[in-house]
Amino acid sequence: MPQVGILLDQSAYNMPPAELAAAAKRIEALGFESAWLLDGFSRDPFVAASFILQNTTTLKVGTGIATVYSRDAMAAQQARETLSHYYPGRFLMGLGASNEFIVQMRGGVWTPPVPKMTQYLEAMAGTQLAHPAPAELAPLHIAAHAPGLQKLAMKHCKGIITWILPVESVRKARENMGEGLEITANFPCVVNDNLEEARKVARAFLAFYLGIDYYQRAYSAIGFEPSDFENGGSDRLIDAIVPSGSPEKIKQRVDEYATAGATRVVLNPIREKTAAQDSGLDHVDREWQADADLESLDRLAPVLL
Repeated sequence: MPQVGILLDQSAYNMPPAELAAAAKRIEALGFESAWLLDGFSRDPFVAASFILQNTTTLKVGTGIATVYSRDAMAAQQARETLSHYYPGRFLMGLGASNEFIVQMRGGVWTPPVPKMTQYLEAMAGTQLAHPAPAELAPLHIAAHAPGLQKLAMKHCKGIITWILPVESVRKARENMGEGLEITANFPCVVNDNLEEARKVARAFLAFYLGIDYYQRAYSAIGFEPSDFENGGSDRLIDAIVPSGSPEKIKQRVDEYATAGATRVVLNPIREKTAAQDSGLDHVDREWQADADLESLDRLAPVLL
């Protein structure tokens, strides 16, 4: 059985501090191994991670992922060493190159992922800071959906992170990397026995991603066709990316990821969006067309843990 974590998506950044602290404590009390934070156009994931770590005792907290376009390599190493020192053994650093659309929205200049990440990771490794080194340095993971980045991870990292990739993609990643590295598979799920309703939620969530060429290439590499990306995604594609049904059904998918080589799964339980939250940023509002479903954790935990 892999380790099981929970994604705290944009909804976490919308919570008042006391509510976020309570949510993290609940995740910890239920027995989940870790909570993961995104990096987009909202609160700083490293500061938020520090807040959650301060308000829990054993829960691990990861950035899944922090984009390398948000801060330079020295700043990333500063965050890594600081959180490693104050919360030994509990912080997990996930970094990624994001995608061209997000980079442009941040005002950056897009560079192909392999050279960008190579330069960044080498700069981190060469960074010397003025404080004493932490006794235990937080493990480093990178988002790596393709062989080039997976090869880079083998040189510099403890593991890789995948985002909304089907089981077969994880199997191929394990074949590419061998048994040495961890694989953290991050995927949404819908705890709802009504398949039609679940697919509606999944399509709303995936609408932002299915239009990105990068993801279409990743899905095409494991056998999906152009027709699978039309009309919000074919049932076959939707079901491969977003498992739905009872907690037992979700566990079946977790087991499939484990068999394929995942050492950790990070669940992102979602449900139908019930209230519009206008952030004032069109790209954020388009991306999050489903609500977090943290209430389902009470049903998932006894089955998964």
